[in-house]
Amino acid sequence: MKEPACTVEQTTAPLETTPRQASISRSLEYRDRWEARGSIRTRPRKPIDFAKEGHFFPTEKQPLLLNEVASNLGKDSRDTLLRHSFFKYLNDIINLEVKFIVSACEKLIDGKLPLNYPDNLKLNAYTVIIDEYYHVYVAKDMILQLRNQHPEFKELDYPLSDSYRSVIETKALLDEKYHDVFEILAVCIFETTLVRELVEFFNSDNIHPSIKYYINDHMNDESRHYGFFLDLMKYTWENLPEEYRAAIGTHIAFFVKRYLNIESDKAYNAQLLGHLTGTSQATEQVAVLYKGFDITPDLPIVKNVLTALKNSGVANHASVRTSFNAIGWQV
Repeated sequence: MKEPACTVEQTTAPLETTPRQASISRSLEYRDRWEARGSIRTRPRKPIDFAKEGHFFPTEKQPLLLNEVASNLGKDSRDTLLRHSFFKYLNDIINLEVKFIVSACEKLIDGKLPLNYPDNLKLNAYTVIIDEYYHVYVAKDMILQLRNQHPEFKELDYPLSDSYRSVIETKALLDEKYHDVFEILAVCIFETTLVRELVEFFNSDNIHPSIKYYINDHMNDESRHYGFFLDLMKYTWENLPEEYRAAIGTHIAFFVKRYLNIESDKAYNAQLLGHLTGTSQATEQVAVLYKGFDITPDLPIVKNVLTALKNSGVANHASVRTSFNAIGWQV
């Protein structure tokens, strides 16, 4: 009797994948998800339905409403306060995503760096650039809609965000040859720590439905970016010359603490409080609201940062551990 033909599964042992093959596989999966779920590929324009009720910023996340004077403002003034807060949020997106995230991806693709990135990773970086410019477009579109709806609205000055300032201040501590790689790593940290916070930040019952829809779409992209940038941070750190790891790692803790700071929010809120109430003591009153607050390792967002650094291997380097020990944090 003739024996049945063996199938490939019966006769062939599973092929082991190399790190490069695994990276290519993840990249293909990433592009498939982008093609199927990317907001720019699948979502319509986001008009604000001004006929519906809801706040443009979560009341419980605006500390000015704890101020006695601000808390006694009428409904229109409170709505204006929250609208200002949303404008700052949109402005921060526009500045961060173009000035650093897109810039880092362009450096990855075309920069003269001490490591080579595979073509599949570069191709994924193009999708991130497309997404981020789309996010800027949507943010600008929402700003214009709000301006048209509220022509009397007077925008305030926007201080540099703490994210932006943290990169500038850390680069000042580094030799220029490390700047481009540091920017790539900084953006990796930005993009692997903010997703959960943003989802929860606007996950309030009283948020305007159009804003919830906008945030959910934005988070759809950012949750996908999380995986890309975590892989990118791991790849970058593993393939950097030791000299670069030591030099940059020495300043990682300084960067993280500056990045997670709230000085920008404090400055803007002081300006906003003075604008709405006419008080000449706005800076002092805002300082009271934030009294006792400090960036410590037990904060959820700090835990997210440290987890990303550990999962990417960055936190394992002696220079990084030493930098955190110097500020009293154990990693």
